[in-house]
Amino acid sequence: MKELIFTILGCFLSLSFQAQTLSSDCNRPRGRDRLMKRVVPICEAGEGGTQQIWDFSGLELQDANYELQYVEQGADTVIGIEHRTMYYYRTSGDSLFCLGYENPTTLITYQKPELLLTFPLFQGRVMADYFDGAGNYCEQLNIRLRGKNSVVTDASGMLILPGGDTLQKVLRTYTHKRIHQRMTPQIIMPDSLRENIVPFVLNRDSIDYLLTNDSIRLETEIWRWYADGYRYPVFETVKSTVYKFGNAHEHFATSFVYLPEEQYYDLPYDTDNQEKRDLTDNENWEREWKNKVNDKGSIKGDETFSYHFQLDDSGYLHIGYELRQAGGVVLILFDLQGRQLSTIHLANQAIGYYEEAISMSRYSQGEYLLRISAGDKMYGEKLYYSGK
Repeated sequence: MKELIFTILGCFLSLSFQAQTLSSDCNRPRGRDRLMKRVVPICEAGEGGTQQIWDFSGLELQDANYELQYVEQGADTVIGIEHRTMYYYRTSGDSLFCLGYENPTTLITYQKPELLLTFPLFQGRVMADYFDGAGNYCEQLNIRLRGKNSVVTDASGMLILPGGDTLQKVLRTYTHKRIHQRMTPQIIMPDSLRENIVPFVLNRDSIDYLLTNDSIRLETEIWRWYADGYRYPVFETVKSTVYKFGNAHEHFATSFVYLPEEQYYDLPYDTDNQEKRDLTDNENWEREWKNKVNDKGSIKGDETFSYHFQLDDSGYLHIGYELRQAGGVVLILFDLQGRQLSTIHLANQAIGYYEEAISMSRYSQGEYLLRISAGDKMYGEKLYYSGK
């Protein structure tokens, strides 16, 4: 594994790319999406900064999994459903807010919604805001929930998933939420008194005072890793801590992985992220192509099609080519008398890099002609085969 990490590190440092930027079109929750949050052993988030490598390859998926489902409610609101709890989210301008949540025992509605994200998010961006909500527990206790939420995009780099798949252009967000909660017996108020309730006003100074001076508060920390071309995080670590009279008591801690292949295959078609994945594929093809050129000599062709070829010691003719526009490719090997010896016909190929091989071991020593047709263009090469 050490050798693998050093190899990846060398490749990583040699790449000149920027981490992705999170945008509203590509990263806000969508109605009708279903995700599986797969539990893995708790994993420390590690340091912030650029060019990080997060190696989670040694983590094993556990049996406990949780489904996260999003349901549309109107034009700008979606409901996220997980752990028997419904969370209400609304997009307003470039920001995503939580309006409240409910489950069989608890109902919370925010008079001042909780700010979750403001788009776009890029390395180093910081945002913070207050929230204030009220509700009840089991129709018996009133709940007042106030606090402050801060989000920073604190790190970027490369992530190795359980199983070994590697993701580049990964951006990490760190959310730190400080919560003050007060519960009091529920009092039924006559309608005549309800009409005289003072309108809600957010008191930031009061929230700061409670978070600093009250004997009990709750803090939640969430690290989320976003990979380019995927709407939802690919990895997440959550820690919840209760502070009582200045002493910290861990409430819970867990980590989840959202497998990219499940986001790719199981979610409804995502045009915005498919375009980003296609762009990443093209960058990988270009990088692979350049490596091939360094290994195997110069390339030939033009702006729409380029190729190289090489004969190996085993008698195979290797042809590598890059299509910059989709179409068909035909590879034909002739002898100098014009006899057709081998044909490879490839129809309807997508943009990308490809390799084919022709065995020449049954042919005699001498010169041969390779003809390559790509779309309406044709290329020819003379090569010498020295025999087995």
